Amino acid sequence: MRPEEQAEIILWDWLKTKGKFIEKIYFNRKNLLNWGTFRVVGDTKIPDFIIKINDGYKTKYYAIEVKPSNNSKDILKASKILYSYSKNYLKQKTEYFIGEEKLELNGFLIATDKSPEGHLFKKESWIDNTLKEEGESKYNAAVKYKLIPKKEGNRTFEFVRFLWQIYGEFRNDYNKKLDIGIVLGNAEEENSPYMMITNFYEKKNRWTQRWWKM
Repeated sequence: MRPEEQAEIILWDWLKTKGKFIEKIYFNRKNLLNWGTFRVVGDTKIPDFIIKINDGYKTKYYAIEVKPSNNSKDILKASKILYSYSKNYLKQKTEYFIGEEKLELNGFLIATDKSPEGHLFKKESWIDNTLKEEGESKYNAAVKYKLIPKKEGNRTFEFVRFLWQIYGEFRNDYNKKLDIGIVLGNAEEENSPYMMITNFYEKKNRWTQRWWKM
């Protein structure tokens, strides 16, 4: 089995068993698990999963690009891939379907087989966002308001902010506002799946960070 397929199965099992609001997981092709699939019309470069989330208030769909953690270069390349997916979707070059139902995607995410452990790369050291240095840091404040996790892997910390920087170069060029980010396990909740994203907050008409249960 290829590393990519192993990573997909690890992610699928974790999301299916630990995800509180995840109703369905769709693959981009027929799969060993015999789970449902999605398809696209237009540009055929597509992510690995579509997940359906229902938190009791609203149903949302997110696309996930899955990478194995054993090759850091593959994870770094995923930022460019996500850039391509999101732009193609915003430009209506790619349309997503489950059966005959056309989907309105809410965002694009990146995950690896290490996501259940709270980071993306194989080997990382931890950054404690609750530490106070010369008063309350901006990261400490973000933790208090549950915008970011209490601890982040040092490489994941840099990667997700780089991802947001790339997205920030074009996100205001389109009317539709997509969530962009990564999938991580929350150590405070037995590594249950959370998404760490940049999200457009309509009430205040600005972009913000979110740390949301899945």
